[in-house]
Amino acid sequence: MAKLTKKERVQKFYDLFKNIYETCYIDRLYDELNYREFFTAPASTKYHGAYEGGLFDHSYEVTLCLLELTKKMGLKWEYARSPYIVGMLHDLCKCDQYTKTESGYTYNTDLVLPGHGEKSVMEIGKFLILNEEEILCIRWHMGAYDDKEKWNSLGKAIEKYPNVLWTHTADMMASRIKGV
Repeated sequence: MAKLTKKERVQKFYDLFKNIYETCYIDRLYDELNYREFFTAPASTKYHGAYEGGLFDHSYEVTLCLLELTKKMGLKWEYARSPYIVGMLHDLCKCDQYTKTESGYTYNTDLVLPGHGEKSVMEIGKFLILNEEEILCIRWHMGAYDDKEKWNSLGKAIEKYPNVLWTHTADMMASRIKGV
């Protein structure tokens, strides 16, 4: 994927979310994400999306993959908005995780709230009410890349909400197959 400008990313965001929200609600969501520098933050220090704007690019691609899986596999969601919210916000935790350096990005070790899936859920909870399915999809989007001691809980989450596994699949499709 060619690197986009912030303006192009914002347009893609609005185009995507107009499918499920009125403009006034998209504006509020945009304000929250823009405040967190979501459209310019990297997704990692050396893997997928290790560039300015990589977090949006990765999240957008995960959303597209999740929507494709929903259509092709007939996935059922409690809310129509869920694949959009889960895909776009699953890595919200990364907004403050990296510091720009002359050679790229380094991990920010000076965080008040470190973490990944749980942190994303907590950050989203500051401006959006999630249902249980959305919470578990975001919490467990790393799949078995999470700590082995937590695999039993991951399995229970997948049994209760199969879209937990599909969210992980969409994340892997975006990062490992599409390279975003």
